[in-house]
Amino acid sequence: MNSNKLDALIERIASEHGIVLTQDDPILMMHTLNEVLLEQNEKAHAELLSNYQATLEENFNRWCEYSTKKSNAMISASVSNAQLTRDQLLESCIQLIDERIKSGEGQEIYELTRISRQVAIMNLFAATLVLISTVLILVILS
Repeated sequence: MNSNKLDALIERIASEHGIVLTQDDPILMMHTLNEVLLEQNEKAHAELLSNYQATLEENFNRWCEYSTKKSNAMISASVSNAQLTRDQLLESCIQLIDERIKSGEGQEIYELTRISRQVAIMNLFAATLVLISTVLILVILS
């Protein structure tokens, strides 16, 4: 403790308590000892706080890495599930469209076959009429 602080302390004790202390008084030695202990305690606390802060930062960094890995794993799983669901939905839609096309084609083919038969019968009837008219014209002309 420097002499200015010690003189200020002696002055304060004298003014508050009416006791004059000398530089070699045991009470002042205790005061100096207390200040030294407080300084050492302050340094120890600062070191403990620094260590605690380093531990907190390390744990925080670990937690950040862990949570990042977990969230990435969850995102990957979610994307994978979404792709699987999309693929299944797409496959079911394709199958449904295929079935509709096949049932529609079957109906259209049946309708086209029916119309084709009718046209073939009409062609046959028309050919028969042409043949009959040709024979009649030959008979009339001969």
